Amino acid sequence: MKAYEKNFRHKHFLGQNFIIDEFLLEDIADESGISKDDYVLEIGPGNGALTRCLLDRSKCVLAVEIDKSLMPLLKDNLKSYENLTIINADFLTYDFQNIISDFEAKGFDKKINHIKVVANLPYYITSLIINQLLLNPYISEMTLMVQKEVAERIVAKPGGRDYGILTLSCNYFSETSLLMIVSKKCFDPMPKVDSAVVHFKKHADIIDLSNNDVFHIEDNEDYKKLFSLIKASFSQRRKKLVNSLVNVGGYDKDTLLKAFAKNNFDENIRAENLSLDDYIKLLSTISIQK
Repeated sequence: MKAYEKNFRHKHFLGQNFIIDEFLLEDIADESGISKDDYVLEIGPGNGALTRCLLDRSKCVLAVEIDKSLMPLLKDNLKSYENLTIINADFLTYDFQNIISDFEAKGFDKKINHIKVVANLPYYITSLIINQLLLNPYISEMTLMVQKEVAERIVAKPGGRDYGILTLSCNYFSETSLLMIVSKKCFDPMPKVDSAVVHFKKHADIIDLSNNDVFHIEDNEDYKKLFSLIKASFSQRRKKLVNSLVNVGGYDKDTLLKAFAKNNFDENIRAENLSLDDYIKLLSTISIQK
């Protein structure tokens, strides 16, 4: 497989860092749990090195690459595969329904409900892509290479300094696990920091597409209220939770203290001390008391 075209130059503004460790590529594909029945979406295939591993294991791969100059190289490297479609587009702005239509065409018009995502994400848009994938009800699992610091925030436990809004958002939509730490030496060009691979398994109710009705969770009032509460909680991280919710969230202090007591929360707790279930219980108690 060709690594690059002779005149190819990595585009720093696109966050291009290609994996050059062949064993790592195989490990990522193996750990993703992809089988011959799976439809796989890859974001940012680069030179197609990981794509090849995914094609060998899956029913079909759709690769979305933003860099037009990489298209000839991708097509040349992967020309022997018939279960591949390559799209030159920005994933963040591309109509996802086109992706569904392409998969369904590859599946001989079979309706596609679940898609697995595997990607080596550019650092500068990691959070945007993760958020979009979490909200998408067609995505059932994600195996993502991200900056090590971001991975630690995703899988953090309550009480730690890495625990925060990103952790809780990921927990709301999925079960997360840290698969592996990846040295910066495994990339070309070599980034300044190490990376990590994180796996997301979406909760069943998030990917429920029954009755052909795509559920837009971001429009759900309970979801909006919960994350409004969470964002207010972490807005003044060094302060007591009750003070953050009063000062930023606009909540009544007496109501909060009663809710804390009902749920056996210490009055001095901070935002990072509560789990997702704790925040759900807190919101429910506050709502009942109003």
